[in-house]
Amino acid sequence: MADNLLRQTASGEKCMACGSCGMPMEKPDDHALGDVSAAYCRWCTDERGQLLPYERVLRMNADMYVQNQGVTPEAGQRLAAAMLASMPAWKDPARRV
Repeated sequence: MADNLLRQTASGEKCMACGSCGMPMEKPDDHALGDVSAAYCRWCTDERGQLLPYERVLRMNADMYVQNQGVTPEAGQRLAAAMLASMPAWKDPARRV
């Protein structure tokens, strides 16, 4: 749970956020394996609840920037890399290989 962040929901309530991508985890289904004590969201983990490799999380987040913000793939990659570098799961550069 140490890797979790707190985020504010649209209704103003605080909820846990994924320690990998920062996504608010408002419902049990948002957490890895539906486990509300999990540090990571269901999108950043595999079927066993283990954190996915950095490159895969980076690619998913870069794609989200492209789709949702209309940036180029190169810009999406840079934005995602900067954002992930601030997350507890990826602060250590050695984990980003």
